[in-house]
Amino acid sequence: MGTKIKKGLIAAGIFILGIAGFCKLQQLGDTTYATAVGTVRTGKTLNVRKGPGTKYSCLKSGSTKVSLKNKEEVTILARNSKWYKIRFKRKTQKLIGYVPMKNLSVMSGDMNSEVSGRAYPSAVLVRSRAVRSGALMRVDGAAVRLSKNKKVRILSESVIYGVKYYKIAFSYSGEQKEGYVLADSIKADYNSAIPGLISTSRQVTLKKKAGSTQPVIVNGSAFSMKNGTEVLMLSEKIISGVKYICVDVNYNKKTYRGYVTSNLVRFQTIRVEQVVNGEQENLFVEKTTPAPTATVVPEEKTKSTDKPTNDTDNVSSGTSSDTAVDTSSMTAKEFKKEMVKQGFPSSYIAVLQTLHKKYPKWRFKAYQTGIDWSTAVDNENKVGLNLLPNSKSSDWKSQAEGAYNASTGTYIPFDGSTWVTASEKAVKYYMDPRNFLNETNIFQFESLEYQKGVQNQSGVENVLKNTAMYKATYEYTGDSGKSTTTTYSKTFMDAAALSGVSPYHLASRVKQEVVTGPTTMSSSVSGTVRGFEGIYNFYNIGANNSTKAGGAVANGLSWANKDTTYMRPWTNKYKAIVGGAQYLGSNYINLGQNTLYLQKFNVTGKNTYDHQYMSNVEAPWSESIKTSQAYGSDKANMSLVFSIPVYSGMPATACPVPSGEQKSVSTVSSNNYLKTLSVEGYSFNSPFKKGDDGHITYNVKVKKKEKAIRIDASPVSSSAKVSGNGKKSFTKKKKTKTYVVKVKAQSGAVRKYKIKVKRQK
Repeated sequence: MGTKIKKGLIAAGIFILGIAGFCKLQQLGDTTYATAVGTVRTGKTLNVRKGPGTKYSCLKSGSTKVSLKNKEEVTILARNSKWYKIRFKRKTQKLIGYVPMKNLSVMSGDMNSEVSGRAYPSAVLVRSRAVRSGALMRVDGAAVRLSKNKKVRILSESVIYGVKYYKIAFSYSGEQKEGYVLADSIKADYNSAIPGLISTSRQVTLKKKAGSTQPVIVNGSAFSMKNGTEVLMLSEKIISGVKYICVDVNYNKKTYRGYVTSNLVRFQTIRVEQVVNGEQENLFVEKTTPAPTATVVPEEKTKSTDKPTNDTDNVSSGTSSDTAVDTSSMTAKEFKKEMVKQGFPSSYIAVLQTLHKKYPKWRFKAYQTGIDWSTAVDNENKVGLNLLPNSKSSDWKSQAEGAYNASTGTYIPFDGSTWVTASEKAVKYYMDPRNFLNETNIFQFESLEYQKGVQNQSGVENVLKNTAMYKATYEYTGDSGKSTTTTYSKTFMDAAALSGVSPYHLASRVKQEVVTGPTTMSSSVSGTVRGFEGIYNFYNIGANNSTKAGGAVANGLSWANKDTTYMRPWTNKYKAIVGGAQYLGSNYINLGQNTLYLQKFNVTGKNTYDHQYMSNVEAPWSESIKTSQAYGSDKANMSLVFSIPVYSGMPATACPVPSGEQKSVSTVSSNNYLKTLSVEGYSFNSPFKKGDDGHITYNVKVKKKEKAIRIDASPVSSSAKVSGNGKKSFTKKKKTKTYVVKVKAQSGAVRKYKIKVKRQK
């Protein structure tokens, strides 16, 4: 257990600007603002008003005016002109009203309502709402973009599905504008320290360095912070695409410095509100004794008339619907209307209606990639990028140059001796989401964030069934030298709590990567690989495709043994499982690749078609089965969210499955290459090239009085048939003639080779 930091331990004077004092978190919708403690400063009692000004009447409790005493503490909620909106307690009531700013003191002076910053990359798109599907802000029809280093004011922060946005104010074409941008596209100006607040549903460990998993140690334990812990934000760094904030934290009269990811800390800014004239006493008196809960303000629903655009954010071109709409009580007609509204093509909707009927609590979001289908397929269809077993039939495997050796009729391996490049047909099949909209395979589109209270250790054991990890314990020695015995399922739950990643996903990922049988696992988790004794890698991170000695396993163990990030080196099983989970969270799920599908086919706007965790093109499909099994029958009662990709220019129907699931290569061969080609008694100007796909024309000169020639040709595949070879007449009247040799594969595919014959003078 880490050292728990209690609220209210920040010493006076630590904050240089912004809000100081004992700050708490107030949430309106998904937008978070900070509150702070103010102290009344007056020589007499201070009246509390119903609005921000003396024209408003005094607040009353019953028939008695409400007033504050000198040095009495109140919570500051917002600011309106020269007045603070405050909350305080009178007996069993919690009251809300207004007092002049001059009559409240805070630890660092006046509370700030904004933070300055500058656009980090070039051409930052501005949107009208804090969602990627929010309409682009436009001026004279053109999308508004912020140039690099453009100065802005950060008014507030929002987190939508784990993605942080800033509401900003800026000047554009001589006018003042307000809009929303991805937080990672703005670099805050840390001219002096900025007060911040930890915002999370779990404890956050303070790390020594940006990108490191090595914690700050206090009293022999990792230094951890709860939701609402106050920090002083000093600077920010971007490591491997992840933004980290350097913070100072006070604990037991000492200050500790370290790093947290930016999505876990907020600026302490307050709302600048506008109050409509009029007295509405019921707005300012709360008659309940428990602490007030967050007020949720529904986001205004607007109809977008924008046509699809190629404009993209600097982080992600993909957009999903702004909210996961609760469709549980919708009729079939209402559900269909909602799916159309989200942008699902008609070829998706029928199967989604079937799922909705059986699982009404499930929610479906359209993830609009903004990418043309053909473009996505072309980029994913590169040699060596997507692999599958060589045992597949030829229809599943690529015969493109570099993937197939035409001279020998063999497929070129890219991992070990069995994994070869998938064919375009196979890539299309696995990329087309419509092929997997069933109650099992849809889990490749499930959001992979940890759902506390929904996912549990029993569910993890379900995932681990029929493996050596099922209900199994192991022993490891920690860095302190203490020996600990624990279960694999408990370790996955620990990993989920620390990384924010679903424990079911973590367990199924490990099962996919290292389980080789009911009682056996890959050498990558044995700790006995030569040269890497005592090193483990449960997720095969860094296990890049290799045909060298040791192969992918050696590459993965080498990665697990170097550096100090993500709890490396992974010298025991616990560190390998937990540290690997932190890597997945930091490098995939928290960067937008938050589904199995997006981790395999990265069609987000960041590292598009790259940064793909798996080379196995079938991995999302196979892992979705394990995840579905982990939920068991309970999945019908869960409000699960599925983010399903949609491309532009998709075929009218789902792409077909390749033929011959596991037939041998010789059963249905599409090999139509020549092994040899020659003209008897003569030589070509350039020798026949093995593996030639028919693009080369072979030239040969024959004697002046030659009447006939013989063409010899043999195919690579014994099942292919050659025509156009044998004896060919060559009359005196013709000076040149071109002969065509055809090779017809067993599949019916035909390849042509040309020979141009010319008489000598």
